Amino acid sequence: MNIALYGVSRSGKNYLIDHLLDALNSKKRKTLFHVNGSGILDELSQKVFKISLKDTTENQKKQLRFMFYDEFTLVGNDYQHKIIDAHYCFCKDNDYKIAFTEKDRDINDIFFYLNTPASIIIEQANKDINKKEIAYMSEKEIEEWKEFEILSLREICLKCNKEFVVIDNIIEDCIDYFETLLLGSRNILLNSEKIAEYIIKKNEKIIHKNKKIILLDCDRTISDNDTTYNFCISMGICKQNLKNIFQGEHYSSYQFFRTAKLYAGKDISLYDYASTLAMKKAVLNMSLIDDIKHNGSGYLPIGITSGVFGIWRKIQEKHKFPCIIEGGSNIKIDKFIVSRTVKYQIVRLLHEIGIYIIAVGDSMGDIDMLNEADEGFIIAQEKRNETLETYFKTIKTEIVQLEYNKLLYDGITVRRSIFS
Repeated sequence: MNIALYGVSRSGKNYLIDHLLDALNSKKRKTLFHVNGSGILDELSQKVFKISLKDTTENQKKQLRFMFYDEFTLVGNDYQHKIIDAHYCFCKDNDYKIAFTEKDRDINDIFFYLNTPASIIIEQANKDINKKEIAYMSEKEIEEWKEFEILSLREICLKCNKEFVVIDNIIEDCIDYFETLLLGSRNILLNSEKIAEYIIKKNEKIIHKNKKIILLDCDRTISDNDTTYNFCISMGICKQNLKNIFQGEHYSSYQFFRTAKLYAGKDISLYDYASTLAMKKAVLNMSLIDDIKHNGSGYLPIGITSGVFGIWRKIQEKHKFPCIIEGGSNIKIDKFIVSRTVKYQIVRLLHEIGIYIIAVGDSMGDIDMLNEADEGFIIAQEKRNETLETYFKTIKTEIVQLEYNKLLYDGITVRRSIFS
């Protein structure tokens, strides 16, 4: 597997890679090889242009980037996987100079983005005489730079069907994630496409029988409230810990992996008890449920939760809705975890076998699923999502909302029912 690790300058990519190499490699195990992108480019520059990389023109840099992957294929082939530290773009004179190439897109299998806090990036840049231009940037400018790169890379990965994962600078959790991904150190799936394939295969008979599906997010969609928070109270987990994990609303597999680790670190005997209490406190969105039950004849409702699977399995058993519930949230007892990309992959793969899909969700974690579906509906019950409000103001979308939502977003088409 070829792994690309992106992030703005001084975000600590090489520091993280050094720790990954120490953790994953041994005398008997060659797991991960670091392809030093900047080092190879500088060697090529000296060889081709007789100057260092920093002295080359933009056109020369472009030539070198296309030559880079010829060298890439020659190194580290006795290792199972390769990882390259890469740059999507550089910020210069209030403009973004794109460094990403088609070869970057085609040769790498999985894309990571190291989302280091801007304050740390500035601190590290102040220690490097060659990076003073970054040290003089404001935190706001760096956050905007990072967000531009994250949005661009996510869009590229969706288009070419490749995994995109946003990680942070918590070394221990990063190592644990990579060990699970590359070594299978935990019996849990992280590959979004394989998870989607597993869910579809598990339910293929009933899916093929219906041919039309309503794919539903669970918390704050089927329910008005987020049942996870009641679960966490019973488990002794601070609500702020979850908010910290999902800060930035990236909803990639890394964030859900960290959450699944957090749950697994608690007494497993409490899991069923906490799930039952949270189920009892669930406030169901009866307007949505009644709409589907009364008007959705011929549609198969499937709930896919990124929240606590144990809660939603109990809700489904009690209320007989939706017909199928799938999810995973605990690395000790669940087979997989559900990220925003898993939801997208389910829609994409169902389309490949001719299934018509209506999707319903409430957050940025659902947005790729909603856009990929034949019809996508956004729900707002307890509160409007600020990130979604910004998204709808800046991105053209065919997503619509329902008049029985308790709250409505500005500028989004309103329909009386999912089916009219």
